[in-house]
Amino acid sequence: MRPADAARRDRVAALLAELGVGQQLLAVTDHVARLGVVQGVLTDRIVDLAVTETGCRRIRAELRGRRWAEERDIGVPEVLAAADDGRWLLSRRVHQATSGSRRWVGEAVAAAIRIAPLPAPPGEPWHPPVPGAAARARGSLEDTGRLLRHGVRPGELRAVRAAARQLPLAEVSHGDLRAANAVLDGEASRLVVLEWAGLRTGPRHHDLLTLWATTPDADDRAVVADTVLERTTGWEGPDVGLLWHAVALEQLVARITRPDRGDGLDVAFARARLAEARRLATGLGSPL
Repeated sequence: MRPADAARRDRVAALLAELGVGQQLLAVTDHVARLGVVQGVLTDRIVDLAVTETGCRRIRAELRGRRWAEERDIGVPEVLAAADDGRWLLSRRVHQATSGSRRWVGEAVAAAIRIAPLPAPPGEPWHPPVPGAAARARGSLEDTGRLLRHGVRPGELRAVRAAARQLPLAEVSHGDLRAANAVLDGEASRLVVLEWAGLRTGPRHHDLLTLWATTPDADDRAVVADTVLERTTGWEGPDVGLLWHAVALEQLVARITRPDRGDGLDVAFARARLAEARRLATGLGSPL
């Protein structure tokens, strides 16, 4: 084990000892660069320890989102203890059920629908830290190269992003309601939605469309798509079609530029969803 890894493990172990948690620490993961936290995994608990101010802000936003979601009867990881200043968060670990696809999609859709009604909770959503100008330029150049190699059309990406930014912010959005963040918890016997730090207002159906674009099973995706279409009136069809296109395109970009997302989906899957989203968008009258 590298000295830095050992030091982070020691910090997490010291926090757990202070909290009186006697369970064995199974793993420690370094999320400092992107999230500002170090995460410890135990048998039935998860601890997030902030090591930067970015991490503190993220934990505070996560707590705000979970509390708001509970008021809407949406399953979230149970908070066992938390520091008032956001320096650490101890949660019950979610153990994913191994079966129940039809139940999963029904509960995931229901959660997205319960999230949507305005208003959003007070407070700003958490955003990843913005790199310096030099790192940003270097990263942008590298990402552009990857996108071009995978056949992403720069003109389409620019046009769709620009149009999507103009869509009305009509609903509350979880911010990252990928299928991997909607988990049937085998112990709690209900769906639990993870990752609440990005809760914000967003365009209509953003969460449902994100769920659609990241759901592996075709029958489950059809259920999500039918829900979107049933809840879309004729006059808003072009906007929803545009967002469908935009969400699928952004998921493809994420697969290419951030292959570490950990949900088992690959570029080929995202490319197929983009082709499908383009067809659906055209049918809804999208201007692009």
